[in-house]
Amino acid sequence: MPNYTRQGKVLIPLSEQQFIEAMTEGRFTKLKHRALFVLLYYTGVRITEALRARKEQFTIRNDAVYFDVLKRLKHGVHTYPLKINLKLPYSEEIQEAIENTKAQKRVFPYCRTTGYLIVRRAIDTYPHHLRLSKITSFLMKYPIPMVKSWSGLSLKSLNFYVGTVDIEEMGRA
Repeated sequence: MPNYTRQGKVLIPLSEQQFIEAMTEGRFTKLKHRALFVLLYYTGVRITEALRARKEQFTIRNDAVYFDVLKRLKHGVHTYPLKINLKLPYSEEIQEAIENTKAQKRVFPYCRTTGYLIVRRAIDTYPHHLRLSKITSFLMKYPIPMVKSWSGLSLKSLNFYVGTVDIEEMGRA
């Protein structure tokens, strides 16, 4: 069973302002904890996909970090490397974490519980909430085929996130 917050499963995506507040006011005990939080927010990958990542899965060039997630979990596919623009707020923390990792080692050498606690201490939510936030924000801006190729999700799995986007859009109307 997934670990949710004390309030239960949260279906309202995080805003960029909430992310920035978490980065400035959240409790992080190590610099790499901050980088993990930033990676989860900007890529929307699962916590396990981020935690298993080794230094060689990241490429830094042309003011961007490219993250090769490899084969996605839960019947996912191997997607193209995800691009994280280094001009985005706090993205340089990912670059620093990669550069401070030895070859063949995991960039974030933590267990799932530690990953969960890093997110919880930063913003009092759970890691999958960051995934929900990224995928729903993409669905509001990009067509489904592009989101499918970024996330590695099947169309059936994307259907849940599409429903969340519809609710957001209807609330604005």
